[in-house]
This record gives sequence, C-alpha cells and structure tokens, in this order.
Amino acid sequence: MYYKAKETAMGNGEQYHVAAILRRKGRVVRIGTNSDKTHPRFMRKYRDGTWGCHMHAEMDVLRFAQPGDDIEVMRWIRSTGGLAMAKPCEHCQKHIIMSGIRRVTYTNEEGNWERLVR
Repeated sequence: MYYKAKETAMGNGEQYHVAAILRRKGRVVRIGTNSDKTHPRFMRKYRDGTWGCHMHAEMDVLRFAQPGDDIEVMRWIRSTGGLAMAKPCEHCQKHIIMSGIRRVTYTNEEGNWERLVR
C-alpha cells in the first residue's frame, strides 16, 4: 500500500509530495494527497488575512473518516525518493481531533515513523 501512496503523492504535481492513508479496522479506506482542490469544510484564515482551503493529504482522507479510524501521513522528497517530515499542521490536527481519529502516525525528518500525541 505504501508503494501506491508514494506513486500518488509523487504524481500530484505539487511542491510537496504528501500522502495520507486512512485505515478502518486495519483495512485501507482511502489514500489521499495534497492538492489545489478545495473543500468548504476546511476553510481557514491565513496570517495575512486571506482565506483559503487548499486540501492537505490529511484533509483529503478526513472527508471519508469515521470515529476510531487511523491515519498514516508520509512525505517524499522528489530528488532522493526518501521520506521526510510529514507531521500534520495545526489546522489538520484540529480537524483530526474533531473527526474522532484514534491514532495518527507520520514520518519524521529521518523518515522514521512517529505517533502524533495530543
């Protein structure tokens, strides 16, 4: 499944190649990636006062999440194909908590897995 997530993220046409895997009872429900797509559920106000809702990979899968699901977030570096930091941003963390997600793991700077502690 990680190969498919990597393929999806590396082909997203964005600057950052991030994928999120939503799991329910261990089974993959959806693979999401960051994109220029928008969704009104994820509107946010930026520091400069403008509004936006570009979809992060976590937001992409949260549209299909149910309480008790798990999310894995990973980011790849195009030049090396290696894993990099993919800790969900504060905005994503807020929506993850509101969605009732049970566990979130993400890749750190060294490409190792860490668990998001809330």
